Amino acid sequence: QMLGFTVGRDVTTFCDLMAAPQTIDFQGPNAYNFNFATLLRYEANLIDNHLKLGVAAEMPVVSGTYGDYFAPVSQRVPDFPVYFQFAWGENRESHIRASAVFRDMYLHDKGNNDNTTQFGWGVQLSGHIDITRWVDIYMNGVYGKGITPYIQELTGTPYDFIYNPEKPTSLLTLPMWGWQAAAQVNIMPNRFWVAAGYSEVGLDKSDGYISEKQYKKGSYLFANAFYKLTPNLTFALEYLHGTRRDASDILNSANRLSIMAQYNF
Repeated sequence: QMLGFTVGRDVTTFCDLMAAPQTIDFQGPNAYNFNFATLLRYEANLIDNHLKLGVAAEMPVVSGTYGDYFAPVSQRVPDFPVYFQFAWGENRESHIRASAVFRDMYLHDKGNNDNTTQFGWGVQLSGHIDITRWVDIYMNGVYGKGITPYIQELTGTPYDFIYNPEKPTSLLTLPMWGWQAAAQVNIMPNRFWVAAGYSEVGLDKSDGYISEKQYKKGSYLFANAFYKLTPNLTFALEYLHGTRRDASDILNSANRLSIMAQYNF
């Protein structure tokens, strides 16, 4: 049994670092959740590294729509992510991970001149499966309420909670979801590979709190190729197609072509 503590700033415990495909785009699929946090984390590897457990307390980042009756305040309670992972393969190269995060978000209620809280939570299933030497699969699916820091596309958006326009003294944590899946084909293992994947993120607006011009759904499609000319020099080419759909169902899209030359030393 191996035990480990991490204190400081690191990638959030809710992120499964091995569940995302390699892309030139630094952010990667919009449903992924690569974010840094100031944290205290404990992890344990069990049963010859087949099982891995983790729990953490992380500095919260809250972004909501406050309206006229509420105001932001300093947060009092950390976010609490936890995960359980099962790995297999000769070098434990394949795994499936189940994660959860719990949030108690503070804000000031101007009407009552007192602080109040909104509870947020999220669950995630993620993994990387090395099917053969030639094919790898990556995926994650996340669902929750008030978890914008833990979904790439929603990070920094004011949707952790939102007030009711018909009753502005009432708040709601918004349901949100995302998923991504990708495959990598290792044409020349560890030297030349191609990959493609698709990702979606959405907000549940069934409560009617979202205006017609606000975000409803986004998608992310990519295809790329990486070639390691030498152990230190890598070239890559990537195509991205992204869409955004507003609550009024207006849809727009964008395309990007990227190239990369990377030298490691």
